[in-house]
Amino acid sequence: MKAFIATMILATGVSVNAMANSTGSEKSEKASVSLRQVDENKIQLVSALKEASTLTVKIFDENKFLVQKDRIVSEKSFSKNYDFSKLESGIYSLEVSENNVVIDQMVLDLTEVEKAPVVYSRLDKVEDNKYKLLVNALLPSDMSVMVFENDKLVYEEKIDDTIGFQKLFKFQHVNPGARVEFYVKSSDGFAQSLAAK
Repeated sequence: MKAFIATMILATGVSVNAMANSTGSEKSEKASVSLRQVDENKIQLVSALKEASTLTVKIFDENKFLVQKDRIVSEKSFSKNYDFSKLESGIYSLEVSENNVVIDQMVLDLTEVEKAPVVYSRLDKVEDNKYKLLVNALLPSDMSVMVFENDKLVYEEKIDDTIGFQKLFKFQHVNPGARVEFYVKSSDGFAQSLAAK
């Protein structure tokens, strides 16, 4: 009975040691092959494996459709860049495997973020019926200016392909106590309502 227990303890020790060794080798193998983002649209594969190996690199789009597949046979350390700049907007995943075992993976989000147009506008009341409007934009676009007196349109002007303007508006028939608002909008999506103070 004692011999049977000793044999069981020895067998358990050997299997635990074998599992520890295999887990350790997977970790060291994974540490030897890594993916890292080096630019907004680039991922670099770095392999520091010390023996000959065959790696498979797969790139998938967000629908799990295979976009690209590389098979790399190498006998020494190497690095390789993957450029995503020519791909359509979306989310892509890159996975590296050896012998059908995934050893590293990374997700790259190339979803376009819609940027709001940058426009600075300012309205100053100079006198009772005089208003100074200043509009500056980073990119040229077509702009429209509408002036409302107590919610009634009293003036409208369009300016084509401009990055900004400064203009003094003088109104003859506007009541000095009226609420005057300027509405500025551009063809690239900017819109702002400015109340005279």
